[in-house]
Amino acid sequence: MADVYREPTPDQLQDLHDAVVDALTALADQISIPHGGRLDVDLDPASGMTHPMNTAEWQLAMLRALREVDPLTQVLGERWARTAGVMGATYTQLGDAAGISRQAATKRWPGAVPPKDASPVDIETAGGTARVFYDQASGTWAWMGQGANGTSTESEDDAGHGTSEAAAAAAGAFLAANTTTDEKE
Repeated sequence: MADVYREPTPDQLQDLHDAVVDALTALADQISIPHGGRLDVDLDPASGMTHPMNTAEWQLAMLRALREVDPLTQVLGERWARTAGVMGATYTQLGDAAGISRQAATKRWPGAVPPKDASPVDIETAGGTARVFYDQASGTWAWMGQGANGTSTESEDDAGHGTSEAAAAAAGAFLAANTTTDEKE
């Protein structure tokens, strides 16, 4: 497999480490209430006062700041994995970049890499039509259709289907439930 990026150097990793610690420290400094709630602490080293990081309160504030990092990395990882998948990256490449196996990448970001045949499929039945398609944003199969009675709808964002067959079945059920009713009285 061709190289798609360079591994970061130790200096680049140290710079990243330092930047993350600096950002966390800045937030901990802002949200901690050092020395029993006194906000007017003199942090001038000449005064003999130490930085509030030497207090339990500041350490707890740092833990609170750190609590924001993992969810953020998960959201960003999801976004960039899906974008890379749309742009042609494979699960093997996603796994390599994240330091995990291809199988773990597939499990972590299901649907990030579109299926090999993600072409839309048109269905005509019961007098109506529907289109089944792969929704890259959700990593699932979806559908939209119009029944013979004129009713139009589409699958809900949170009701994506794991396979094109499941989406087609849902679309077919919609079409069957929305046929014309030409009953003579």
